[in-house]
Amino acid sequence: MSDDLKPGEERFPAPAQLDAAGRAAQKQRNLWLGLALLAFVLLVAITTFIRLGNTDLSKGGFYYHNDGKSSEEAPELPPGMSPDQAAPPPNLSAEPPAPEAEGPETEEPEQ
Repeated sequence: MSDDLKPGEERFPAPAQLDAAGRAAQKQRNLWLGLALLAFVLLVAITTFIRLGNTDLSKGGFYYHNDGKSSEEAPELPPGMSPDQAAPPPNLSAEPPAPEAEGPETEEPEQ
């Protein structure tokens, strides 16, 4: 009964049995692949450190910058935009809505 396959199942072939020379070649390929991956990771890390090291973060360019301004200060409006156009919709408020007082839930029995 173990040979009966259900719909959607497939039989996988047995893994190849490598001799000593094939196994040594496989280990050599895996070693070089691991070294190539390590070299790529080091290249990305070094490039990142160099780019961040040469960046003047005090100007607030591309990277995050906290210049001490209050979060309440609104940025300047783009040219041609009125304050009414930039205002949030009237159904939004600055304060989150208060949670509704929920009483104990009672379920009516079905009749």
